[in-house]
Parts: sequence; C-alpha cells; structure tokens
Amino acid sequence: MRRVREGLAAANAMILLIGCISVATAANDQQEAKPNAEKSASQAAAGAKASDVPVEKPGEFYDKGLDLHFNYPVEMHVLDATADMESGHQSVYGVSGENDPEHQKAKRCVRPLIDAELPEDKAPQRAANLDGVWVDDSKEYKESRKPVPIFAKMLFLEILRDCLPKKLQKNENDALRSIALGFVTEPGMEVMPKPLWYEIGKQKIHMNSGAGRPTIDRQLSPAPIFIMAMATQWRGHLLAWVFTSNDTEVFNEMTKSVVQFGDGAWGPMFAANIGPKGSGTPMTILPK
Repeated sequence: MRRVREGLAAANAMILLIGCISVATAANDQQEAKPNAEKSASQAAAGAKASDVPVEKPGEFYDKGLDLHFNYPVEMHVLDATADMESGHQSVYGVSGENDPEHQKAKRCVRPLIDAELPEDKAPQRAANLDGVWVDDSKEYKESRKPVPIFAKMLFLEILRDCLPKKLQKNENDALRSIALGFVTEPGMEVMPKPLWYEIGKQKIHMNSGAGRPTIDRQLSPAPIFIMAMATQWRGHLLAWVFTSNDTEVFNEMTKSVVQFGDGAWGPMFAANIGPKGSGTPMTILPK
C-alpha cells in the first residue's frame, strides 16, 4: 500500500512539474520566440518558493499585494513547491532536473503560492473511487486494478506574463485558455471536449479538466486521477488553481474552496459537482 501511495504522490508531483513546463512554454501549437529569461528570473526571484508566501492559518491564504483571500480545506497540508517539482522531474525522467533547460525554465516562470496535499490520516479511510467520472473497461485495466488509498492535491500559482509567447501576451483569453489546458494535458489523460468559463464575483474564470492514468517514468499511474485547472487575470497577474484527486467525493469537497478578489463577493472555485456527490464526511472550509 505504501508503494501505491508513493506512486500517486509521484503522479501529482509530475502534474505540477509537467503542468508548469506546459504553461511556461505556452504549449498548444504556439511557436514564438523564447522569452527574456534574465527578466523572468529577476521577476520570480522575490517569491519563487512556496515557503516565501505567508500562510497565516491552516486553510486560509491572503496575499496583500494581490488583495486576494482564499480559503481551502483545513485538513490539507502545505508543501514545498520547489521540492515537489524536483520530485516530479525525478519521477518522470529518472534524473535530477538540475541540468534540464525546460525544468529550469518552468521554475523561473511560475510563482507557487500554495502547494498542498491531503495527508493520509485526514483522508476517508476507504479505497479511492472515480466511478461515474472515468471508466476503463479494457481487460488490461480490469486485471491490473487494485484498491488504492485516497489522494488529493491542490496547487495555486502565478504565471509570469513574460514567459508566454508574444501572441498570447496580446490575447488574454487565449492565454488563460492555454494555461488551464496546459495543466490537464498529460500523457494518458483524456481532456474535456469543450472548456468552460464562468464568473466568481464578476471575475472571469477559464476552466479545463481531464481524467485518466498519467504515465510516470514510462509506466501507467497505479490509479486513475481527475484534474481540474482554472485560470484568471487579476490586476495584471495571471493566476491558476489546479485540483487533483483519485476520488470523486474528495475532489468535489476541494473545489468548494472559496475565493475573494479584492472586496468582491466570495464564491466557490467550482460550484457544481463532478459525478455523484457522495455521502462521506465533508472537509472543513472556514466560513467567509
């Protein structure tokens, strides 16, 4: 069981790594000149580590510069995003990312604000379940499928605008759609056919999602996972949230985290539920 959980942890670290690389290079067939790496590095230097961002109370985040509040489940434990990215690179490629230009570019181009996961002792003590969201009827999967523990992860970050191709810098809607898509486009993942956009307190949010079994070090993840990514522009900052879990019920609890932009209205990150809602013990999101 420990190996399975380590495999799930590697899958989520991989998503952080590859998602950041995808965002940093603004994938999706955009081929533009490389950004000014020196300028991007200087912009990121002040706050590239999750540990540099103040987390005052469990489940509560406030950034004075952004004027943004974000309340997420208090059961989630904040991690070191830099260490997580290194772990992801090691899991995917089997080597350190120290000499990998794409890995170093990803580190320059993102500013992690929160990197958090649900500890094993805080998760429901049952097997993870994505029924109703993801189905694989293949003989290979049915024969290899085994019960796995619940795993959940949440990432909140800022993407440096200078790291985007010039075309995307000029078209914000395309940039936000590309950012949301970049985090869910992984080998082995099936992306939703049509992305969505909606509003939280009059703030426009672009959303995309995907489900499947990502590839880790040339091997399929031990369990299917669901990923949802949201992106928005707030006061000149490009922000993204990424929620990942192998369990429908826990995923739906995470996405009920609430955000407030400036003095606008509070709202859940994603008000609807994916799949069946479930009937387990809800996680605790502090009142607004």
